[in-house]
Formats: sequence, C-alpha cells, structure tokens
Amino acid sequence: MQLMRKANTDQLKLRRLDFTMLAIFRDLVRLQKTTRVAATLGVSQSAVSHALARLRELFDDPLFIRRPNGLEPTPRASQLLPQIEIILRLAHEALDVPTHFEPETSSRTFRLGGNDLVGAVIAPPLIGMLRAEAPRCRVAFQFAVGAESLNALRTNEMEMAIGRVWDLPDEFQAMPIFEEDFVVVVRKDHPVAHGPISLDHYLALDHVLVSFRGGFHGMVDQALKKRRLRRRVVASVPMFMTAMGVVANSDLSSTVPARLAAKYANQFGLAVLEPPLAVDPFTFSLLRHVRSASDIGLDWLSAKIIECAGSPQTGSTIRQGEANGADGDKADQ
Repeated sequence: MQLMRKANTDQLKLRRLDFTMLAIFRDLVRLQKTTRVAATLGVSQSAVSHALARLRELFDDPLFIRRPNGLEPTPRASQLLPQIEIILRLAHEALDVPTHFEPETSSRTFRLGGNDLVGAVIAPPLIGMLRAEAPRCRVAFQFAVGAESLNALRTNEMEMAIGRVWDLPDEFQAMPIFEEDFVVVVRKDHPVAHGPISLDHYLALDHVLVSFRGGFHGMVDQALKKRRLRRRVVASVPMFMTAMGVVANSDLSSTVPARLAAKYANQFGLAVLEPPLAVDPFTFSLLRHVRSASDIGLDWLSAKIIECAGSPQTGSTIRQGEANGADGDKADQ
C-alpha cells in the first residue's frame, strides 16, 4: 500500500512538470540570473520566477540561494542538473529539434568582453551583421581583460571574451581569431610625421603607453631592453583610443595596434609610421568556458566574430590549458 501511495505521488509530480520548466532549471544553473535566462529562452522574467517556485515545490528544495552575483545552485540542484540535461537531450532527439542556430527568429542577448581595440575593430561590423542576419538579437560589449574577463566567463556575466591569452585554466577554451602588429602614431604636423623614423628619433620622443593596470613598461620596452636601450614613457592610459586622443593634441607618440591606427588615424589627425625596431606581433583569441561547448548560438556568433576579424585561422582551436592567460600587464605596448 505504501509503495502504491509513493507511485501515485510520483505520477502527480510528473504531471506537473513540463519541458519549459526543465529548460529554465538548466539555464538557471548555467546562467544564475533570472533576467539572463528569460532573455536566452525568450520568456518573461515572471515566467522564470513562477517556474522556479513550482520547481522548488516539486523537488522540496530551495534549489538556488540568492547571492550578490546571482543565484547559487544548492547541492540538490547540482545533483539534478546532469539528469535533467539528459532528459532534455533525449526530448530534443525524439522531436528532431534542429541542431543549428536560427538567427532570423532568435531574440537572444549575447554578452562579450574585451578591451577597446576589440570594441573598435569587432563591434562595428558585428553589430551590422546582427542587424542584417539576426534582427531580434542584441549584443552587449563590456570592457574586461585579464582575470576579470575569466571571472566574468566563469560566473556567466559574459559568454565570450576576446583578448591575448597565457596560462589559461583548463575550464576555458581559446580560438585564435587575428594577429596584430604595432605601428607608431604622431600628430600629422609633428616634426617626424613624414618618416621614416629612425631608432634615434624614436628614442628621443616622449611616449604614451597603454596599460590596463597603470604600468610604464610594455612590449616595446621589452624589445628595447634586449638591445640595452630605453625610451621615455611620460604617461600611461588604459585605452588605445585615449592614447591616440592624447597624441593628437601633443608632441607625444604612441605605439599602437596597426589595424586600430589604420581605422582611426585619419579621424584623430595622426600620421602612421613603421616602428624602427622589431616588436613581436600578438594574437587575439576568442575565449569561452568549456560548459558552453554545445551552445549552438555561441558557435554561430563565434563564426561571425571570426568573419569580422578577417582571420585566416578559422579552424585553429587551442585546447583548454594550452593557451597563455588573458590580457594583463603583457598586453601593454
């Protein structure tokens, strides 16, 4: 008799479950914010909150604890996640749900991070592509580099980041999307503006350095150190566009990424010169957390980002743990 009562209770609970509730549960564990889940699934935030209340009652567990950075899954929720993912996967297979992203009908919000070079080079063409191919989708760019960007990926505040990498933890994957060289910029009426600039003239200039952490030593200084030479860095700013603005209104120079200079030098009234010494190029990579490996929406967006970057390395993926970290002091130029 007791077994029959339990079986009846289980049947009642099953009748109260639906796949939308399970999808909401799965995405709450992944994204940990009701607003993000609502945007991802295309439902209202109240629908997410209502589903969570029903799930808590069905499983007799809080499932999520509210924290300052979002909803933290309880041990019970973490235990349930793989089982619910299997249920949803089997349901998708049974219903023959398309395994490709449909940008023309999606209303997803994508969240990306990087420095101002990424924003200046990637954002304009990517936003244009989204408006043409995924008109209901939105994209948010935020300034995030180094450990900050990895933490944002880890906590689902961002879905992808673009930057330089070293010592990348195993929980992340990196795909190279473009390689960048350096050029020197000065205002157009600067005495050295007509170039070419010699190493002696370069060392005689005062320089603006771009450092995300307020440093005064970067990749150029490393190259000079190998020759036992030094330059005078009189100012450090956190953004390349800021450096170009400073240079435009002073006698200072700055060594900046080549594609950024090619795109904006005329707008700032700057002359672009080849550096008088060899500075190693650097690679920008697209970073994702390994839990997003099966996210077809991010797969689609990754392809669009690579297209925007004009990268020849579209198929080259660095396995997690083999890359080298994310923008930090080594990003200084």
